[in-house]
Amino acid sequence: MNRVQLLFWLRSHWRQLLVTLGLLGLAWWAGQMFGNYYYLQQVNLLSSRLEEMQQRSNKLTTELNERLKQNDYLTAELAVEKSASQLLQKELKSEQQKLFDNRKELAFYQRIMSPEPQDSGVLIDSFTISNGAAPGNYRFNLVLIQQDQQRKFAKGTLELTVNGRQLDKKASQDLLKLAGFGKSDKAYSFKYFQIIEGEFSLPEGFNAEKVEVQLKVAGSRNNRIEKSFFWPNNQSGEILE
Repeated sequence: MNRVQLLFWLRSHWRQLLVTLGLLGLAWWAGQMFGNYYYLQQVNLLSSRLEEMQQRSNKLTTELNERLKQNDYLTAELAVEKSASQLLQKELKSEQQKLFDNRKELAFYQRIMSPEPQDSGVLIDSFTISNGAAPGNYRFNLVLIQQDQQRKFAKGTLELTVNGRQLDKKASQDLLKLAGFGKSDKAYSFKYFQIIEGEFSLPEGFNAEKVEVQLKVAGSRNNRIEKSFFWPNNQSGEILE
């Protein structure tokens, strides 16, 4: 089609062409309006969801803070109860120890006041080892009881021997000598009971295993009493027989 034909066609179809262009413009405008409306609807929907999520986040934050406060309160309450429980257990243990000590003391005096018949008249009541004042030192405590109902003075001499090993060989040490007792200090004389105690240190390399207590009782048919005690592993407390 040449230019003349094109001009002739435009003259004869200009109304139809205007209507077509108008319809195309109207369609474009409608598309734009619909797109903008759909976009606004999506924006409003997303804004609504964002606001809802923000409200849920605020609600969860409030609940979390409340839970944290409750947790802090429960933790503090638990700590107080735990502290009170520990204090109560400590007091209970202290009372139990007092009861044990009282019963032990009562039994001790019962043995003195109501003694069982003994040929020697003297009883080795207890022997204990505990840590001394200086590092590496030990303190011993020996309790002797008068078993003679006539309550005469019990007299005699005492020997304490520590048996153990040194350089992988059997060895023994005079405990009273280690504690600085002289020959006259080994004599005892009492009517009801006597406590003999002192502090000592073992020779270097000496591993104690047992302590032998030997009593020589003057004026008795059974004039010799012997008793062995194990050396405690923790160097504290009473030695077990």
